[in-house]
Amino acid sequence: MRYTRKHPEKKYTNGLSVPLVEHVYRSRPPSAAAILPLYLAHAAPRPSLMYLPGTTPAVTVFSIVQSNLLFLAVTEVDTEPLLVLEFLHRVVDVLEEFVGAPLLSTKIQANYDIVAQLLHEMCDAGIVCNTELNALQEVVEVPGWMGKLLGGITVPG
Repeated sequence: MRYTRKHPEKKYTNGLSVPLVEHVYRSRPPSAAAILPLYLAHAAPRPSLMYLPGTTPAVTVFSIVQSNLLFLAVTEVDTEPLLVLEFLHRVVDVLEEFVGAPLLSTKIQANYDIVAQLLHEMCDAGIVCNTELNALQEVVEVPGWMGKLLGGITVPG
């Protein structure tokens, strides 16, 4: 599993930013930077389900757009499309709850540690496991005002 943060200041020629967050659950699918131009090469409106046979390995890309942010899920195996699309919607709902709505790229970048924890908890090895908000609030550490206050205090050893 790896977490990568891409450089949001880089732009493609069409004005869209490069990926903010990439989370790989298993195997080695093409990177988000490789998938995004292939996805954007299709004319708008783009379908929520797109097969890309030109990649190695061939992948299926699931997509949703929320708050002008594009969320993609890539799979190499046959998967129930509604399951993946529902998972993406749950990710958006959970992110909005944890980092605040409306969902903005700056909020995702500022709360990258929380986003990484959430993605890790919501899916394990490519299997959706914990998408309930109440359960996620119990296991994901969110720094509150008390933690920020006490984090600045040093106690002599």
